[in-house]
Amino acid sequence: MDDLNKPTSERHVCIVGAGISGLRCADVLLSHGFKVTILEARDRIGGRICQSEGLGYTVDIGPNWIHAWTDSDVPHPIFKLATDTGTPLHHWNNKQLLFDSDGNKLPDESTDRLSTTLWDIIADAFTFSEEGHTKNGGKDIASTDSLQDFIRRRAAEVVSDEGERQLLVKMSEMFGAYVGEPVWKQSLRFAWMEECCGGDEMFVASNYSAILSRAAKPALDGATIRLSTCVVGVTSSVAFSPFQRQAVTVTTDVGETLSFDEVVMTTPLGWLKHNHDSVFSPALPPRLTSAISNLGLSQLEKVFITFPSVFWTAPSADKPFPCYTNWLTPHYAESTNPQHWPQEIWDLSSFAEPNNHPTILFYLYGDCSRHIVNSIYGKTPEEKHRFLDDFFRPYYSLLPGYDAADARCKPAAILATEWLKNELNGFGSYCNFQVGVEAADQDVLAFREGCAERRLWFCGEHAAPFEECGTVAGAYLSGENVARKILGVYGLGGEKAQGI
Repeated sequence: MDDLNKPTSERHVCIVGAGISGLRCADVLLSHGFKVTILEARDRIGGRICQSEGLGYTVDIGPNWIHAWTDSDVPHPIFKLATDTGTPLHHWNNKQLLFDSDGNKLPDESTDRLSTTLWDIIADAFTFSEEGHTKNGGKDIASTDSLQDFIRRRAAEVVSDEGERQLLVKMSEMFGAYVGEPVWKQSLRFAWMEECCGGDEMFVASNYSAILSRAAKPALDGATIRLSTCVVGVTSSVAFSPFQRQAVTVTTDVGETLSFDEVVMTTPLGWLKHNHDSVFSPALPPRLTSAISNLGLSQLEKVFITFPSVFWTAPSADKPFPCYTNWLTPHYAESTNPQHWPQEIWDLSSFAEPNNHPTILFYLYGDCSRHIVNSIYGKTPEEKHRFLDDFFRPYYSLLPGYDAADARCKPAAILATEWLKNELNGFGSYCNFQVGVEAADQDVLAFREGCAERRLWFCGEHAAPFEECGTVAGAYLSGENVARKILGVYGLGGEKAQGI
């Protein structure tokens, strides 16, 4: 019996990684009768979807958001999982609190007007980028042009006051928390691939655990899942005929050698950047190694600060407290922040009960996030708490109601992520498209195509639908896409995944 005509139950697929993309891939393959083994280096499933109890209650230290598309009849997969599991989702109010570089609160009228202008300009940038891509692949937009360059140019056209133009450019720095690096590093040519940020943005008010459990159930029920199993080698060969495809050999860190009909790599982009040279034999094709090198890797970290109770607002239906606060290029914390990195928080106390904890969440990106993690890594909990409180106090102390002598204003617990030091994540966060990249869309497509002739496939948020790169939904859909491609190889109707 030739290879492609083996019974479905004899076709054995290895999925490296038990994150959301691998779990979805397993779900589709299992539903078509494939035998599936998942090798996961961590001692748990979920990958970057994970939680911590470090605040005294459960919080996501991985993704928090669901960026759901609103212009399609196809249901958003993660929103659907959240709905199906009763996971509470939060829509933020449109209120914003801004402090200027001297720590002075900006008038509400100026804040609202400039914020609206900024988002209009960012929407224009997406449109400009997408039209350029449609016209000739974006070649008319210089690869050195950044999203902030566009904002500066458009601000000069639509804002007459020089002081307000400067404020608007400073406010644009907040986009760094979406893409994980400063806005002046964000490619304008490929800004259209970041448009997920313009959809229906919802925050998971509890945590992602129920969503993960529902997505993982088919794999937990039907696949062989081996935790704490690190893959260090993948050996494949090029087939001379579709009916003479050679098995793929996977080697683990304990020297075990396993053979499979197909291998799906769900490892993060950062892991591929650090390991592809040593893991794959023979080396990956040049188009894939180029994609691994070309795509940017962001650095996003989070710091949760919980207080004994909420001191910054007395919530009321007629005047809710702003959900979002931004401190623009602060010049009043020279001892801790001489680089004047802007800061921002989201107010988690605004959630509905029982999730309305007295917590503020700082998002850090780029050099600021690297500084924070490098400063606390390996320190004792007490040392971490002291450093983080010293760093962030200049900002939260400007919130209304703060009183240094009031016990309510002293943090009860502080939790910081440390993805920068996570080897399995590739010492980074997720893909983004930085200034200088020439063909990011083709790089993503290279991951989506994989190496069918070598039975080697790739999925993850870096192999997602263009406007879902870097998101949980993107990773989920990429796993589905790879499964459909494998079905197609075996003549099992590998229809295209939704959104791909």
